[in-house]
Amino acid sequence: MEKPENSPDEAIVLISDGEGHWLIKGEKYLSAMLSAEDYFPTPVICHYYETTFDLMRSLDEGVILNSLWAIHPGIIGRLKREDHIIEKRQ
Repeated sequence: MEKPENSPDEAIVLISDGEGHWLIKGEKYLSAMLSAEDYFPTPVICHYYETTFDLMRSLDEGVILNSLWAIHPGIIGRLKREDHIIEKRQ
């Protein structure tokens, strides 16, 4: 049985500069999202920024982009094909 769409507390949130994608929220679902074999909350939200500089300015103080999980472009492609991702321009 599939679970209903996620609540705000149970979500996967990504950020992107158009070239890379990083996990900002939902680490406990990372493995399930990558494998697509277990439940993960959908839709996945992806916030797109015009530049890497804009993206980095939006990060909470002390968060370093290189410390976040990078998501492979193939995973992003699958999420798009399966309509599991919502893209929001920032």
